[in-house]
Amino acid sequence: MKSIHRIGVIALAGVVLAVSSCSTGGHSPSGFLGNYQQLNAGYGTTDAVATFLKPGVDLKAYHSVVIDPVTTVIGTPGISPEVSSQLAAYLGESLRSQSGGLLNIVGSPGPGTLRIRAALTDVIEGQQLGKPVTTVHTNPQVTLTGKLGSAEVAAFISNVSFEGEILDSVSGERLCALCDHRMGVKRAATEATSWAAVRSAANQGALRLWKRFSDARGE
Repeated sequence: MKSIHRIGVIALAGVVLAVSSCSTGGHSPSGFLGNYQQLNAGYGTTDAVATFLKPGVDLKAYHSVVIDPVTTVIGTPGISPEVSSQLAAYLGESLRSQSGGLLNIVGSPGPGTLRIRAALTDVIEGQQLGKPVTTVHTNPQVTLTGKLGSAEVAAFISNVSFEGEILDSVSGERLCALCDHRMGVKRAATEATSWAAVRSAANQGALRLWKRFSDARGE
């Protein structure tokens, strides 16, 4: 499920979409990420991934991480709260379960602690959708089973992108960011795609996210 794998990659928990645009006022098209121009020009390339890593940052100085509630920013009309909550639950679970023990997951900021902000969105530059609905999912629940069952939901799943960043939890300084926006590169989901496949893809994406972090720490 390539389209769904894109969702997971969104799971990175740590990073953002990339296409600098004065029209966004320095924010990503969804409005989730600020200082958008800081990311490299990965958008539109083979991988369609834009990233940022603070030069000289020592990620080994951090031993803990706070994971913010996952956000969804959805412009596609007719996507139910149950669908957005399910996606948020998958991503939140994956960010925790796939961390591999690299950091202690804690509930409050402090010295030596990172903060991860992550969002799933279908709002991209140049695309005309409805008015985006931004939801911060403090306690998302997995409630949907079986197949996607809807061409509209399948199309939405196929277009979901990931935006995320990792900050110093005390200063709020951005240490790294990533945006995965692989429109057209992944195989589209269909009505017969299962929610189990969506969960699996989120797990794979989160694992990739933590691998990126581990590589940046030189481990």
